[in-house]
Amino acid sequence: MRSSSKPSPNGAAKKVKKVSSVRKFIFTVVKFLVIFFVVIGCALAGIAGGAIYGYIKTAQPIRDEQLAMVLSNKTTVISDSKGNVIQKLTGKDNKDSEPITDKEAPKFLKDAIIAIEDERFETHPGIDFRRIFSAGLSYLTSSGTPTHGGSTITQQVVKNITGNDTPSLQRKVQEWYAAILLERKLEKWQILELYMNISYWGHSCYGVQSASKKYFGKPVQELTLAQCAVLAGITNSPGRFDPFTEKGRENAKTRQEVILNQMLKFNMINQTQHDEAMVEDLKYASKDQSTKVTSVQSYFVDQVIIDVRDALMKELNISSTLAKFMIYNNGLEIHTTMDPSIQADMDQVFTDDEYFPVVNKTANRQLEHPQAAMAIIDPQNGQVRALYGGYGKKEASNTLNRASSSLMRRQPGSSIKPLVVYAPAIDLKLITPATIIDDVPVYMMTGVGKNVDKEYPRNYDNTHDGLTTVRNGLKNSVNVVAVKIWRDILGADNSVNYLKKVGIDRENEKYISLVMGGLETGVNPLQMAAAYVPFVHKGMYYEPTTFTLVKDSTGKKLIDKKPVYQTAYSEQTAFLMQDMMKGVTTGKEQTYPHSGTAAAYVNEKTVGMPVAGKTGTTSSNIDKWFVGYTPYYTAAVWYGYDNNGTEPITLEKAEYNQAMIIWAAVMKKVHSGLAKKEFAAPPAGIVQKKICIYSGKIATALCAQDPRGNATRMEYFIKGTEPRDDDLCTVHVQAQVCTESQDIYKRNLLAGPYCPPDKVISKVFIQRTPPYVPVKPGEPAPKDVIYELPAGEYCNIHGSPTSNDTSSAIDLTQTPVDSNETNSAIQLP
Repeated sequence: MRSSSKPSPNGAAKKVKKVSSVRKFIFTVVKFLVIFFVVIGCALAGIAGGAIYGYIKTAQPIRDEQLAMVLSNKTTVISDSKGNVIQKLTGKDNKDSEPITDKEAPKFLKDAIIAIEDERFETHPGIDFRRIFSAGLSYLTSSGTPTHGGSTITQQVVKNITGNDTPSLQRKVQEWYAAILLERKLEKWQILELYMNISYWGHSCYGVQSASKKYFGKPVQELTLAQCAVLAGITNSPGRFDPFTEKGRENAKTRQEVILNQMLKFNMINQTQHDEAMVEDLKYASKDQSTKVTSVQSYFVDQVIIDVRDALMKELNISSTLAKFMIYNNGLEIHTTMDPSIQADMDQVFTDDEYFPVVNKTANRQLEHPQAAMAIIDPQNGQVRALYGGYGKKEASNTLNRASSSLMRRQPGSSIKPLVVYAPAIDLKLITPATIIDDVPVYMMTGVGKNVDKEYPRNYDNTHDGLTTVRNGLKNSVNVVAVKIWRDILGADNSVNYLKKVGIDRENEKYISLVMGGLETGVNPLQMAAAYVPFVHKGMYYEPTTFTLVKDSTGKKLIDKKPVYQTAYSEQTAFLMQDMMKGVTTGKEQTYPHSGTAAAYVNEKTVGMPVAGKTGTTSSNIDKWFVGYTPYYTAAVWYGYDNNGTEPITLEKAEYNQAMIIWAAVMKKVHSGLAKKEFAAPPAGIVQKKICIYSGKIATALCAQDPRGNATRMEYFIKGTEPRDDDLCTVHVQAQVCTESQDIYKRNLLAGPYCPPDKVISKVFIQRTPPYVPVKPGEPAPKDVIYELPAGEYCNIHGSPTSNDTSSAIDLTQTPVDSNETNSAIQLP
């Protein structure tokens, strides 16, 4: 009997059931995923929709007053502190932002802008989603350099008015909404007119008229089709399409051809016009070609415009472009702090060739003229009274203002020492004017290599005085004294914290070079003059200001500028600094052999008023400074070269003193006719003690007998920091020496028991604790080593006598010493 091949019914059923289960599982998973993603999608859509709704709800449309700022054409008047009109501004005075009307703009220019920036400008409601998609596609297909952006002309107008270009979805959505609303408010031609007037064309040009004059040297009405196409392309990336660079011109030409092709495509031009424009010589203007303006603004007015612009941006929450339009076109009334008499005195000196000797061979090779800049501030309120930003007569508006520009940042040299070392350390009561610092060679170079073993920093004259008070270290600008205080006593954190209190933030420059003014980011004269204000006005720092009031064309106050101030130092610290810095402008004293570093050129006689301050010199004599003050004003002068060439210009010796000479010349004129006025008397909390200038302690009779002269002086202290009455000088000691024996320093050696009485005298010496010991071989010894007690070194000339007659030998048990000063006398064995 044959067996059957038919499958078992039970097996088939099981297989079908298994397949069915798998399909059911897959279907269930797919259904779950679909539902999951639908739910998630709906949730995300809801969230996105809610977010967009929230963005739109909080969006700020362009206000009528904002539009009025741009469309207005009224004359702004600027007056000095006495009410005299010193400048009238109109749109045509602003070479960087000169407005034009829609009718004045060539049709070629308007068509070129539309062709490249917004081809559907005439038909879209303010935003163009097709353009957004196209821009993204262009970005992907052109290696990240798209031919156009996604924003419409209307959107760009919104962004330029608000100044908001934060890369975020919220900003973009709100920009879209504001653009749609703006389209409902204005005609298309008005929007295009706004675009042409407030877009940025590079080289500080806001508006196509300014750009036309900058790049082609002629008004926009005279541009050819080819030139219009170039200008239309620059706003996309002014740096990349800069006509004043070789690469920029190549890029601008390439983009011009794209624009001309677009114009042909949209039938804005015909083939002949296209072909002629493609090969036309563009004839760019020279970069240095000056643009004619109706008047030249002074350096002071240039700075006022910058300060008012910044204040309007902050106060009204508007863009820089809109603020400048307000200043030049809105008929503002601006009251400044300029004193016309002081400004005239400064102008007179800065336009006099006598103060700018042309003696520098390196500068002559590089066709550079010596430059200087100055700022004068009223310390009672921080108001700037005068500014001058360079040598000679000012020939154009908005030129480099070396007195106040953020572009003018020069290293201040030692003029910064009072701000980063002395005032902070005194204010923290870490030092006093009498604190002693041993001025000896130091080696503070960090890192590795051969320079680590070199003396650093060096003093300006490459010598060392030895024991030096803080007062004299400041007077003679001793680098070693300053850096030892900064490193070993004050600390970098305290230094930069105090520097910030006087308006100079250098949080990231906690290096030893800070002490000598070797800043990575320099300073300008306005900053330095303001930083010295606390020394004249009880320790109070005032933010410098060039204006007091801004009104609109109706007389409404827009900005009422009040003094902004804070306490930088205590009144007692300010007094001590003032008193010490007077020493910089005085000659040699009985107690100190050095004149102040500025004394020969800046002093009470040359200025006609009590004066104090600090000199500054940078490495290789690149920059020279004098920053100082009288009871009336603070002022700072920088002198040097712009150094635009390849070779740094080191000042010649004949130029070393020009900063001081200019400072004194201007300030003498300024103070002429003013009543004689002394600096403020010591405030409460200041005491005096008679101290020794080589120990910083209470002076003894021996201090007055120092071989260099009387070493005592009456010194000021903040109460509580003065030495106790019983804390007597231990540096000066007295000993008997033999006049016939000397060491290598020409010091008489201590008298021995066999020195003839007539060869033995009593002398006063100094005795260091700890004693000076050279750190490196061949190291230059401090000058005061020759006055140091030759401890343990006895006469090597008079030995033991051959006879028993000792009547001629000195009896060392009767060493003559001042009975009142035995604590300071050396006791010989």
